[in-house]
Amino acid sequence: MTATPKPKGKTPKRPDPMGDLVANAIDFLTLATEEFEGRPKHSIIAFHSAVELVLKARLMHEHWSLVVGKNPDLSSFQTGDFVSVTFEEACQRLAKVVGSALPDQTRRWFDEIRKHRNKLVHFFQDIDTPAVREQIAREQLSAWHGLVGLLRVQWRDVFARFDIDIDALDRRFAKHRLYLHTRFDSLSDELKALKAAGKTIETCRSCGFDAAETQELVGELRQAKCHVCRIAPRWLTVECPNCEKPMQVEGDDGATCEACQTGYDQDELSDLIDEDPVTTDNYFDHATPAHCSSCDGYQTVVSYRDHYLCVSCLELTDGLGACGWCGESNNGDMEDSEWKGCNFCDGRKGWDRD
Repeated sequence: MTATPKPKGKTPKRPDPMGDLVANAIDFLTLATEEFEGRPKHSIIAFHSAVELVLKARLMHEHWSLVVGKNPDLSSFQTGDFVSVTFEEACQRLAKVVGSALPDQTRRWFDEIRKHRNKLVHFFQDIDTPAVREQIAREQLSAWHGLVGLLRVQWRDVFARFDIDIDALDRRFAKHRLYLHTRFDSLSDELKALKAAGKTIETCRSCGFDAAETQELVGELRQAKCHVCRIAPRWLTVECPNCEKPMQVEGDDGATCEACQTGYDQDELSDLIDEDPVTTDNYFDHATPAHCSSCDGYQTVVSYRDHYLCVSCLELTDGLGACGWCGESNNGDMEDSEWKGCNFCDGRKGWDRD
């Protein structure tokens, strides 16, 4: 029996809905940079759409049903006949279901874009002024900085295949940085006064202007607040156990020593930074490692210089509290936690509801 020859032609492309979402997000981000000078309103709307698409892409990587607002149905999803999650719902599912919450500052930057978008869509605003253009440039640069942190660090294993696109977009946002030059010039006297007063002013990692006021928080924990784009990253300098050279920890899911390229995951960093480690003698009455209410980090808070530091988001607090319902240590406000719960339990209200 003669075998039937296979039809010639290209192999059918496998469905990649998550990749399609990211591709659309990249298109919207490109549009945001293209329309920034000529049609800033469209730029803001496009940027907001891109942010929501990235969040949904991360949810879809976990499972398609997380993108659907209510009553997930596979056939409806495959035909596009469904209502997707809102920004708030996406943030909640990333934290509670995926276990990878947006850092607080990143969420605030995204929310700033969302509110500005809603204002433009529903109300009139004169945006054709230098002051408002400067505001838009700052908002989008901050949000882009947060978005890159998600794509390149926190969710790198999911979005690594889009590195080339991220690099291209970063070059496009250079125009926003140039637009902030007016603000930098207007701050000249203020920055000179800060330097004269002994303040340390360095180059901002985001906008590139010499306007980042660096300050020591506790020990080797530093923060640089930029007076131009207002981004305020933190970093902790520790000694690399492998080569004994200084290594910078910037939070998120780990750190890599630039000197020897040794990588450390979050658990290893916790052991390295914790100045009051758990032992067999104090295991049951030890407050750390504790959970972080700022980034929803699970046992990411350790003791550091008579304070408590989250190795994931570098949130620094003076004390810890125990959840009134589950008893877990947490760096957040535990008042009324017996009823409300904490970031790892629903409290009595959840029990009563069940």
